[in-house]
Amino acid sequence: MLSRIAESLYWLGRHVERADCTARLVDAYLPALPSAGWRIDTRAADPLVSALGLVGSGFPDPSLLLHPLVFDRSSTSSVSGALTAARENARGVRDVLPATIWEALNITWHTVRSAASTTSGPHEYLRWVRERCAVVAGLVDEVMSRDEGWNFLVVGRSLERADMGIRLIAATISAGAPSTAWRTLLLAVGGWEPYMRASGGAVGPASAVHFVLLDRQFPRSVLRCLTTAESVLGDLESVGRSTGPDPRRDPSSARRVIGRARTGLDYWLGSDASQDPAALLGALHRSVDAAHGCINRTFFEQVTPIRWASMAAGGAA
Repeated sequence: MLSRIAESLYWLGRHVERADCTARLVDAYLPALPSAGWRIDTRAADPLVSALGLVGSGFPDPSLLLHPLVFDRSSTSSVSGALTAARENARGVRDVLPATIWEALNITWHTVRSAASTTSGPHEYLRWVRERCAVVAGLVDEVMSRDEGWNFLVVGRSLERADMGIRLIAATISAGAPSTAWRTLLLAVGGWEPYMRASGGAVGPASAVHFVLLDRQFPRSVLRCLTTAESVLGDLESVGRSTGPDPRRDPSSARRVIGRARTGLDYWLGSDASQDPAALLGALHRSVDAAHGCINRTFFEQVTPIRWASMAAGGAA
């Protein structure tokens, strides 16, 4: 597969997941009162602001917070910007994407551009975004062949999902959040109902952190995302590696980076994680970032283009 196509599919997976995660986060931190409209209480949304990388929370008008998070199509960190970027990546690889996936992304993009899409209110709009992202994710899993293209798309989706989960947990802990914030955290990652069934109704920092980090059945837990990324990277790195170095010993191997992080998390006791999670979360975030760098260098980095020798330098044109 051409590196250009592989990179587009990787970023397609990341951008769709970024739109989905951001929509979930914003919807969870929006006030529940319908009269509040698009306004956010920035004090209650400090974990959201920190997780999404917005510097400070002192917005003069809380409603201004929604533009960089939802509507700014020039920023891939916003819902609209991520969906726009996903559509642009898909447009360049339409020959390797099933037509149904392209159509789903294209319809979503045209709707996002329409001002009428937000007239129904914030919760309805963000719910629609989540549904459209779910449609794309479902089509990816149902109609794409399990080839290199699918692997690149899924590893991008898995790394983005893990990264967002790690950021949100770290931000919630650092904000000294009250007990209600842990319910909001579970809602933001889409795990409130699975958590309630698993825990029997008790909500606390220790059990919430354990669930989002370590639960093996929840598809959005950090452990599950890292496990999926490691498996997919193993398939990608096995191609052409039969005579090359062992990925488990290669420092430039993204599979090695993710595998070490996954193993450490897999054998981390839940009680330890809840008592002192800062070091663990920092290490996980660095591992995801390092894996992204390894993927870029291994699969996407372009070599210096071949150029004709200059006549002035005495070469042949």
